[in-house]
Amino acid sequence: MDDQESEIHRLVENAEKEQDGGSALRRDALTKLIEIAHSSDSELKCYAANHIRYFFNNFPDLEEDAINAVYDLCEDQDSRVRIEGYRAISSVSSVEHKWVKRNSDVLVQLLQSDEPEEVAVVKTALCDHLDMDPGVTLGVLCDQIIPPEYTIDEEEQQIRDRLRSLVIAFLKVDAVEAIIRKYTKTPGTDTENVLVSQLLTAIRRLETRDVEVIIKDLLLMMPCYTPGSPRGMDLLHVLIDKARSSLNVKSNDLGSIKTIDFYISLAHFVAIQKRVASPVVLLRFYCTYLMGKPVLQRFSPEEQLILAGRLVEALEACEEESRLRPQICSHEQFSFLRRQVVDGAPNLLEALHDTKLESSAMWDTLRSLLLACKHRKEREDWVVPFNLATSISRFQAQAQQLGPGNNSDEIRVLIRSLTETSMSQASSSTTVDGDGLYERPAHLPARPQMGRPLLKRPDMSRPSHISTSGTVSNSRPAIQIRDSGSLALHKRSLSSGETVPQIKRAKTELTEERQLAPSLLSRMTMPISGDAEKAWRKRGGAGKKRADDSSEPDKHPMSGYSIKGAAAHAERGEESRDPTPRTSSLLDRLNKSEGVDGGNRKRHRGKA
Repeated sequence: MDDQESEIHRLVENAEKEQDGGSALRRDALTKLIEIAHSSDSELKCYAANHIRYFFNNFPDLEEDAINAVYDLCEDQDSRVRIEGYRAISSVSSVEHKWVKRNSDVLVQLLQSDEPEEVAVVKTALCDHLDMDPGVTLGVLCDQIIPPEYTIDEEEQQIRDRLRSLVIAFLKVDAVEAIIRKYTKTPGTDTENVLVSQLLTAIRRLETRDVEVIIKDLLLMMPCYTPGSPRGMDLLHVLIDKARSSLNVKSNDLGSIKTIDFYISLAHFVAIQKRVASPVVLLRFYCTYLMGKPVLQRFSPEEQLILAGRLVEALEACEEESRLRPQICSHEQFSFLRRQVVDGAPNLLEALHDTKLESSAMWDTLRSLLLACKHRKEREDWVVPFNLATSISRFQAQAQQLGPGNNSDEIRVLIRSLTETSMSQASSSTTVDGDGLYERPAHLPARPQMGRPLLKRPDMSRPSHISTSGTVSNSRPAIQIRDSGSLALHKRSLSSGETVPQIKRAKTELTEERQLAPSLLSRMTMPISGDAEKAWRKRGGAGKKRADDSSEPDKHPMSGYSIKGAAAHAERGEESRDPTPRTSSLLDRLNKSEGVDGGNRKRHRGKA
């Protein structure tokens, strides 16, 4: 030890013995220690680091210079000096607590040291600060976990990401025991409020990385997270909000689906496995956002199976809560939730069937869904809809081949009990009645009545034309409007010469204004009045009517021959003797036309 070092030691020792804290001797000692902290001698630097604390709080005007000297020691090139500087930070905070927050922030930055020995000293210093003021120190630590709301450059982002991981690791490994046993042992303390509120804020802003550690290794380790606790409900709502916001992003890329599944799995862990939150909230979220077919199809078959399994687990948890803790889930709430699950069961069953993944998890999920349907049927006088029964019946063949285990017998019984009634009703509802109409299924409402009564058709059975002599011509059968069922019968009667039975139509009481106008066929067969005949001739109807359309070839047509008809009549050598016009039936004209045209077609085909 040289003379300068000996002189400094004597000065400090004499100052420590001074009773007056604000004496000039003590002030000179503090000033000398700040000076040697910036010297080149490592021994003097270490000496300064170990003795600044004895004079720090006596001279407020020198505090800033003293604390900066300590921070400089923490950045010295000599590792031994740096370690003494880390310890000096704790000693300064112990004598003046107002420096705890600032010194804690410096120690958090020092966690980035590459030297394991130094990092161990820094962690010890941080634990000392937790003992001094846990609320303030935990707040500083959580500030490093929460991402900033403003935009930062890429380099700073990388530094913050690394520092966040270091802080979370420190809390998880080095500080968790003290947090559980000392700082949050009593629920409702300021320290607990600070830690919980800050970590929930971090979860809201963070991506998936580090969130699971915060929840499982920090929050849920605290005594305040008990079954049905308000803290647990707050955490569940945060996770559901994150999952819902991810669902609202209309994207099927793998990253988006993984994010949705990540938050859903954490929510399920909180509410179902740990039971620190009500499963009612989670099941309501499942029913509202995850049971739709478009949402399910965004997931892979394996993920759909997992989602269906989580949903039935949530339903079973709600049923248990309704029995043990009705204040959390009442019987009415559970019945309503079960109805929602059963109503969406066709989509879940379709997802299970389409996965083609026969496993114990799949059969357990199927069994739970079938039990929910059975309980609703038994307790609510509910009839299984046909679409649900169809979805259930798709598993019947697989269930028959299911070996022992997996509740195979129970599943087969459930499938039969839920499908037999609905299927039998569906088959009976499709029987045909005596009128050839399909009976309407019993569970559907009655058909609406027609807006207006059936209109009365004109009676086509009366004679269609009368000769000029006043006699009624019955040369063709009566033509009636028939349904498709009697059309074939009527054609057979015409061809075989049998008498066609008259079909009586139901009479309806209608005024003359609402009766239908005569059909085209009836108008064609009615006698043509004088004015109508003149108009018809004017339009060229006389030139278009064939001479051989008459039912009697030796009679003149009503309006004279066309050029082609006159030539045909001249070739036959027949002369018109009876000027009385006579019309023919449509059937006669069709038969004659077929005879004439058919021959022509045959001749044309032969020439070709």
